[in-house]
Amino acid sequence: MITSAQALQLIHHLKEIAEALSVMSGGFISAPPATATVPTSPWDSPNVPAGYDTVLGHLNKTHPEIISLMDEPVSGTQRDGYWCTHQASRRQLGVVKVDAPPSMVEMGIATVNAYPIELLTERFG
Repeated sequence: MITSAQALQLIHHLKEIAEALSVMSGGFISAPPATATVPTSPWDSPNVPAGYDTVLGHLNKTHPEIISLMDEPVSGTQRDGYWCTHQASRRQLGVVKVDAPPSMVEMGIATVNAYPIELLTERFG
């Protein structure tokens, strides 16, 4: 299974390859503009305070492609949650318990941690 950190590295390398191919082709290759609307995500938790987000909520907003690469996003991001919890404790940053997103409620998970966005950005870029 691929971790979120590995997925970020993969995406970075794919972007580098795409840029190189574009340069090699003289800039003639370009993707069509995206026009589809994105439905509300099952990974976003309700009632998250301003300045905070959950691991899956943050990934959904900033790197949705990572979630789509995971077989099991909940277990695939557990290490990231442990890292955020450890770093928040070490830096004396607040961690907030919030209602779990619909996809996790279906699994029997009622609450999840929300972390400061700066910490999530440090973890995922």
